[in-house]
Amino acid sequence: MAISLTQFTHDPAYGPFLGAAVGEDGTGADVSVLSMLARLDVDPWTEATDLSHMQERPARQRLEDLLTLFTDVPTLVSDQGRVASMLLALLPRRANGVRLPQVAASHAKTLLPTEAPLYWIIWTILILGWITALAQGQ
Repeated sequence: MAISLTQFTHDPAYGPFLGAAVGEDGTGADVSVLSMLARLDVDPWTEATDLSHMQERPARQRLEDLLTLFTDVPTLVSDQGRVASMLLALLPRRANGVRLPQVAASHAKTLLPTEAPLYWIIWTILILGWITALAQGQ
């Protein structure tokens, strides 16, 4: 079975969008797009991907619809247009007005996440420590 990027991590290009604040909820806590989508029972990474591949008008309408459904942040009622514009600008393809280059499908299946080397380093250190302890008779 081929390893895909989505099996290990989510695309970090959507981090600025998903981490952006949409306002404060009733308890005074900042609510991010990720939190808003999760509270609406919408997969944040799928939604971010879908929005980034849509044309401007449908993406804006979809995001405004989601903002309308989200009632935990009272100030969103009067500020949806501005918030939607700000959030859409954070999507990867909207940063410079062009779509990000797509990785070939056959190549994408073999990519490992950027965090993978860190896991291998930690794993290697633990194994070497275990081998050293065994060699010393402990």
